[in-house]
Amino acid sequence: MKAGDADVYISTLASRNRALPNDIVAVMLEPKRNWRVFDSFIDEATMREIGDSNQKKKLRYVTLEQFLKIQPMGLEQLIGSCLAEEIAQDLDSPSDPIGSSSSEQDVQSHKAWWAIIQRTGHVVGILQSLHSRAFIGNLQIPSNFQTPKKVSPKGDQNNNQSEAIRTDPVLSNWKNAVLIPTDTRLPRVFIPREACPEGFLKNPETYKNVRFIGRITEWFDSNMFPKGELLRELSCDSSTLIQDETDRILVGAGFIWGVEAAFQFPDIVTESVRKSVDDVNAIREKDFIFRKDFRKYCVFTIDPSTARDLDDALHIRQLEPSEIEKLECSGYGNAFYEVGVHIADVSYFVKPDSPVDKEAASRATSIYLVQLCVPMLPRLLCEEQCSLNPGEDKLAFSVVFTVTEDAKILTTWFGRTFIRSCCKLSYEDAQEFIDHPDRDWSSNEFVKVDQPYTVMDICKNVLKLNDLATKMRKSRFHSGALRLDQVKSTFSLNNENGLPLGIAPYISKQSNWLIEEWMLAANKSIAERLAKYLPDSAFLRRHPPPSVKQLTEVSSSLNVAGININIDSAGSIQDSICREAGCDVEIGYHYSDALVKLCDDFMSNVLIHDGDLIEEMQKVDLNSVVQKEKLLLKTLEHEARLLVTVALLTKTMNLAVYFCLGLLPSELSPSHYALNMQLYTHFTSPIRRYADVIVHRQLSATLAKEESDPEKADWYLSTAFPKEMTPVELQQQAEVCNSKKLSARLAGEESAELFFVLFVKETGPFNEVCAVTSVLDRSFDVLILSCGLTKRVYLQNLNLKSYEFVPPKTAMGKVVESGKLCLLWNSDLLENFNIKGSDSADCIQNITVGSKTTLSSCGCFYMEIKVFDVVRCRVSVDSCSSIDDASQCGRQNTLLPKLLVTLLRSTCKECHVV
Repeated sequence: MKAGDADVYISTLASRNRALPNDIVAVMLEPKRNWRVFDSFIDEATMREIGDSNQKKKLRYVTLEQFLKIQPMGLEQLIGSCLAEEIAQDLDSPSDPIGSSSSEQDVQSHKAWWAIIQRTGHVVGILQSLHSRAFIGNLQIPSNFQTPKKVSPKGDQNNNQSEAIRTDPVLSNWKNAVLIPTDTRLPRVFIPREACPEGFLKNPETYKNVRFIGRITEWFDSNMFPKGELLRELSCDSSTLIQDETDRILVGAGFIWGVEAAFQFPDIVTESVRKSVDDVNAIREKDFIFRKDFRKYCVFTIDPSTARDLDDALHIRQLEPSEIEKLECSGYGNAFYEVGVHIADVSYFVKPDSPVDKEAASRATSIYLVQLCVPMLPRLLCEEQCSLNPGEDKLAFSVVFTVTEDAKILTTWFGRTFIRSCCKLSYEDAQEFIDHPDRDWSSNEFVKVDQPYTVMDICKNVLKLNDLATKMRKSRFHSGALRLDQVKSTFSLNNENGLPLGIAPYISKQSNWLIEEWMLAANKSIAERLAKYLPDSAFLRRHPPPSVKQLTEVSSSLNVAGININIDSAGSIQDSICREAGCDVEIGYHYSDALVKLCDDFMSNVLIHDGDLIEEMQKVDLNSVVQKEKLLLKTLEHEARLLVTVALLTKTMNLAVYFCLGLLPSELSPSHYALNMQLYTHFTSPIRRYADVIVHRQLSATLAKEESDPEKADWYLSTAFPKEMTPVELQQQAEVCNSKKLSARLAGEESAELFFVLFVKETGPFNEVCAVTSVLDRSFDVLILSCGLTKRVYLQNLNLKSYEFVPPKTAMGKVVESGKLCLLWNSDLLENFNIKGSDSADCIQNITVGSKTTLSSCGCFYMEIKVFDVVRCRVSVDSCSSIDDASQCGRQNTLLPKLLVTLLRSTCKECHVV
């Protein structure tokens, strides 16, 4: 967009014109008079005056025309007189304002127009349908045909008369049932009566908690809602809960037939793979002629311990004096090492337009869930032929650097190679070498190494690579790169039933960063080459700058809390975070590896209000733990502030996307914001990303162009596109890759949440230390520090006497005082902590803010909840854990229980006795 980070607001289902999430659409902008003014810039009087009128019109926002009519000077105060006048005189045009503020002083004191106003528009066409049109939902008869439930007489909960009532809809003249998606972004879909299950026709009520996988089949532009079909029913069998929920997750990622189908490839694809492998083996002699041979070098891999698809390998060696002298003669002084980044040569097996290529292009990425990986390629390729397994001759596409001892890259060579990995290391193995560099590993056999190399050889080379990577990382962050690390969970699973046994935050260490730095270097060098040789078609990856509006809002909220973040650039954000964390910019902030222990220690050294614990609480001398609690609280508050800061900043960031360089609008930059690289792409993971396969093919084409040997040039071209893809075709594939990558990420997050819920279900309720990330009028969000999940705490589930919400105070669109919730707890400590079914609107009265002396002079019955607060919460699952219970609770889920997070009230010596 020409105007900063301005986007377009599509307000209604009709305006979306049948488009679904991830679809690429054409949008017609509406006249400026219909553009939206953000709520934070509208005063209360204007909202009251416009509210009733807009409610009748079913308008969800205040238009620019309404804003100018009721607050005529408001826009001028926000964006300056000249620009405000230009906009006011051009309300019938949909074009962006082109003027600027009237003076340099205005530029400094006023906001950009897109921070105040949002374009509105409507979809006029779907250019590329990327949503599968499949979804999960619950089936219901139309509401106007539903028969009211008959109330059973008191004391007779199983009155059979209700059964007769439920059969009445069969007599109704309804033609279509309604499939209501669990994804609220999707429309309701009509399912023809004849396509509904027979059991549903007889007794719709029994299908209340049954989930179906449906698909949109027909949607005319004259219809508000589409028609569809039922593909299958999700099981309600508790013994297959993990598979059923994984099915649900994979439907959202585009695999509508579930887990088993995701692992199966069509026969034509399987046959294509076998033929490709046979073809490659048949031309091995030519490969020996044209490929550079690195099999005698000490090449090894470093991957997660569970990895079976090994994409990348490394080697390092000290240059010979003759090589150094030759480089000096060519103008490259101080050369010392050769470092090879070897990537599985997938494009040599996956030929363009072959059945396996089309399947890979459609899948676009592997999907990593907690307990399994859905591969992009058949296992014969991803785990056998292409995977750089140790002790086997493998085909690779390599980037070989000559570097100085200070990690400065002097020269880069690209080409196809032969390698033979002598060792498969896990990140933990490599970290052992880094942590214990002086240990004698010669007699240690904790890793298997093929001769002629030894464990000591591997250790020395890991240390050399790490030393260079550390220097590269420092240089990169010093030059302005940004990294926002949020807590990610890792699970240990029961081998027999697959249920989670434990959960812990994943800690990235130097061994992870070692691999990351060399992969970044390879990707960057490839991007620069493609941009040079293929300026119209280079397949690259860009990271747009974050939303200026959102970043400014978060910055002002953080500033109120005493956290000053300079948002001028990625580097300034990195500097600010590191300053708050007290760490070096060159290293960057990463959450503490002692996070879980901090949380555990803190929870074990404080008393929490719980009816079952009162007797134990009376035996504890609180004074003995006060000092320790204060120290723990201070440490935890520091860590919590950093984690919340990172979480809030991450929300403002745009997603990185693949794109075709030749089609990038001139006003947009191809650069990668977070990495602070002008050009970047993905080359290093072709087994699991189709984008990398495209890049491999483009690299082959560039090598063919500069190859003097015609036969070798043809050999390189044989794996490039037979007919060069047009920029439009490349951009279309880029959109597929972007959509599938996002779907895969969301699937991974859903899988982690699934297993966390299962862990809570299996282990029972437990208490966790949390940090408040946002405060609403009837709830607040917390970050569970030990696992990184963000969940909502609803006040209606707390044992409160009353509460009051104090909204944040703003001025000129900036937060000047944080919002907060003021809570007054009930004094009966033995009352059930979780009030089921209570209506907070009816039972909670207003309180006076700051009334801390109510009920007890200690103040434990009064709490204020603000962003960044460290609070203690009970994590549990709700009681609707069976289908019968779910039916009684009116829930539209099956056996998977809902995670419930409730706030715990702290107690002290004075108030813990009733």
